[in-house]
Amino acid sequence: MFRKIFSGFLIAIYLLPNLVLADGMMIKPDPYGNRWDFVSESNQQAYINYEDGLEKLILSIGLEEADSGAVWIFPVPANPERVVIDILTEMPDLRGEEINNKAKSELENIKEPLLLTQIYPAVFSSLSRKSTVLVENDRAGWGSAPVGYGQKSDVIIYEHLEKEGITTEIITAQTSDGLQKYFKSKKLNIEQNSIPALDHYIGKEFTFVASWISKNPAAKSGSKQKGVFVTFPTKKLYYPLMLTSVYGSERIPTTIRIMGFVSPKVFENIENYTEIEYYVDNNIYLSIDNFYNGSTKNVKYTKIEMNAPSKLLTQDLWMNTRQPLKTFIPLFISQHAFTTGMILLVFISILAGVLAGFVTFREARSKKGILKFGLLGFFNCLTIIALIIRLSSLKIKTNEEKDQKLINKLKEQGYSISKKDSNRKMIFIPLYSITYIVLVILILMLIEKSL
Repeated sequence: MFRKIFSGFLIAIYLLPNLVLADGMMIKPDPYGNRWDFVSESNQQAYINYEDGLEKLILSIGLEEADSGAVWIFPVPANPERVVIDILTEMPDLRGEEINNKAKSELENIKEPLLLTQIYPAVFSSLSRKSTVLVENDRAGWGSAPVGYGQKSDVIIYEHLEKEGITTEIITAQTSDGLQKYFKSKKLNIEQNSIPALDHYIGKEFTFVASWISKNPAAKSGSKQKGVFVTFPTKKLYYPLMLTSVYGSERIPTTIRIMGFVSPKVFENIENYTEIEYYVDNNIYLSIDNFYNGSTKNVKYTKIEMNAPSKLLTQDLWMNTRQPLKTFIPLFISQHAFTTGMILLVFISILAGVLAGFVTFREARSKKGILKFGLLGFFNCLTIIALIIRLSSLKIKTNEEKDQKLINKLKEQGYSISKKDSNRKMIFIPLYSITYIVLVILILMLIEKSL
């Protein structure tokens, strides 16, 4: 869409040793010489919301002590004229429960009432009960400046923003030479092509933004936590990783939280170092305008944690907004526990009736018999007592019609067929109950294993 736009995203700040930043590459000047060096990052935090083709990205910055000036480089895949920036003093508060653990917890809660339909196995149920697992997540202005403002060469500044003591500019650079001159204006003497990862974004559809702490901050709030809020159009969710590769073997823990359930395309190099989890938060806290406008109840979000050696970050991270198939079942269980319990009760009751009938009665070994004993098992939904009452009034054929003549002859000779039928019914009851209990435990175990 923006084939003639060159891009990237820069943030320059007077950083502090315990800085908390989102992904990118950070460099600073050497106060004792005409050199520069990379600034280490302790961890990276980001919050993303994608609505109507717009990505809203919040990068958190924790400030502790003053340090020398530094530049943080971060790319955004969009036309600079459509990139909106802001500075925040509060971050979103996303907690909640991971849906797989929540679903397992709900299944444990479902197990006991399922078993209690048999009246007697309360003790058995309590022995198999597991502890409930709760997972709590850790907390963790539009304007247009004149084209070419304050710059010459092929670097263009599109916007200049000063807020909360941080100055931010949106820029584009057509060549690495132009970007080198821009760095030099910030007292960073970086030789052309000395950072290959940065060259990947020059001359492509990426926008650069530069931010640094003002020498005389206008805002004097006591908050040490600040964030850069960037909004830009994109067809797919995007998070830059490649620039972090300049840190070599150093690991920089990264946490990304995306509103909704999304499907990240994790590339091979970092698969073993990446964990993707899906959460539901019943009551999120958002004090940020224009970031998220949906309901704050039962909010779904994706949490991505990466701890790969930086040199393996050879690509950026792209994400599809499609909800992963693997989340549908645990999400349904975690949000509809009662309905899940009722579905399992009906299914297992019917299946136990079919299996117990198949073993006990010859009549159950036909299509009509399967239906008959399946419906008999359904009465277990009203407890085993209801099933016993229904079974006592049920007429069951124990022999085929072709044997009727022989049966009548045996009756004439004094043999009792009905007594044998009654004995089979007596066998069916305990067999059904044991089958039902085994199915409850087995099926719930298989569901939990699949989560």
